[in-house]
Amino acid sequence: LRSPAGWNESNGVMIPGTMSSSYNPLETWGRSYEVIRKVNNLLEGLSDSPLSNEFKQRVTSEARFVRAFMYFDLVRRYGDVPLIKEVQGFDNLEELKVPRTDKEEIYDFIFTELDEIGNILPFAKDIPVTQNGRVSREAAWALNGRAMLFAKRYDKSAEYSYKVIEPRYFKLAENYNALFQSHGGDQEVIYEILFDGLNKGHAADNLFYPPSIDNGWGSQTNPTQELVDSYEMLDGTPFDWNNPAQASNPYANRDKRLAASIIYDGATFKNKVIRTAYLTADDGLGLVERTYTGYYLRKFMDETLPFEKLFFGGSKTSWKELRLAEVLLNYAEAKNEANNGPDQTVYDAIDEVRNRAGLPDLPTGLSKAQIFDRIVQERKVELAFEGHRFWDLRRWKTAESVLNDKYFHGMKITEDAGGVKKYEVFQLNMLPKQVFLSKHYLMPINIAELQKNPNLGNNNPGYE
Repeated sequence: LRSPAGWNESNGVMIPGTMSSSYNPLETWGRSYEVIRKVNNLLEGLSDSPLSNEFKQRVTSEARFVRAFMYFDLVRRYGDVPLIKEVQGFDNLEELKVPRTDKEEIYDFIFTELDEIGNILPFAKDIPVTQNGRVSREAAWALNGRAMLFAKRYDKSAEYSYKVIEPRYFKLAENYNALFQSHGGDQEVIYEILFDGLNKGHAADNLFYPPSIDNGWGSQTNPTQELVDSYEMLDGTPFDWNNPAQASNPYANRDKRLAASIIYDGATFKNKVIRTAYLTADDGLGLVERTYTGYYLRKFMDETLPFEKLFFGGSKTSWKELRLAEVLLNYAEAKNEANNGPDQTVYDAIDEVRNRAGLPDLPTGLSKAQIFDRIVQERKVELAFEGHRFWDLRRWKTAESVLNDKYFHGMKITEDAGGVKKYEVFQLNMLPKQVFLSKHYLMPINIAELQKNPNLGNNNPGYE
């Protein structure tokens, strides 16, 4: 993804790799420990309360889920972090200065917490519609499967992902596009953040709509040509610009997820045919829409949203934090690693995701490395724009080869008098070149935190 906005910190900090201990747009340390403290306070307060044991068990389990999620997010960002499981008092300020705990112990804690509450929380099928959004037993299992994948504890990751898959309660949505326009309650979704567009809303539509539809406010995130080219042909073969038939009509007969995730030239959005072009001062095409890459985001965009609701947080599409397709791919990757190669359950999990996109089954007889490459491909397109690729490249330790010292590309389209379109891939060299160094696999701890707590020790390697 690339943004045309000069104010966007992705252009100013993240892409050129200038994050530091004094400025990191993705800094979460303080907010995460604020949440952890609130959870610890809640757990202590509930333990002595006169409320029913049934109520206390469920609420404390939900709170522990949130705390485990916070620690998972911290450990994947910073590595070793302080593990604080009890309420801290203010009588002795030195006791607040907790040293960092080894990341493996943090993962031990996450695993144990999610394992224990997975025996307490209700099954998703037993949660009434009026309680949509509350944590289920399967959500704890799914998060554990994800966390253990990051920890490289592949046997446990596969085990807990399979606990979600095997009962077949959750099902892949038939309509991939509609899934990401839903306001909650889809049977593919295991855990989601709900919005009502009034008391609690968001502005994704305002930020990402084509500008001609939201009166010029949108287009703040543009998919790259690299991502578009990643979507296979419907017969399962890679898209090929050297194939004349494909190059002359590049968006036809592609993986269904392409049209469901990305608005390209000629696509219809909110009953309007969208035209795209590379942004210049005057490209001579007279097009209203403007995008740096030739593409807009479709995934998560609510086509039923009235224009007046675009502003002031009026969007109410839910954020799907855990869903079955991810769990299937988590399972496939973990099982492939744990078994040193695929078994039939690995093929079944990947093929289930592919078949929903209109793609054929994988060929049989693939090696461990070949299956891994297929999983990388599936995660890239199936989970696009859901916040996984950022972390996947880091946990695979492939971000340097994929990202560093790279310009990405967009699509310029011109049309002759006879209506024949010419497609030209161009380099996005008006935006910063991507930088990713080995130090970026971890984020810096903010200098203010290090000064407040000398027991944290030195910052992560490569940061002052």
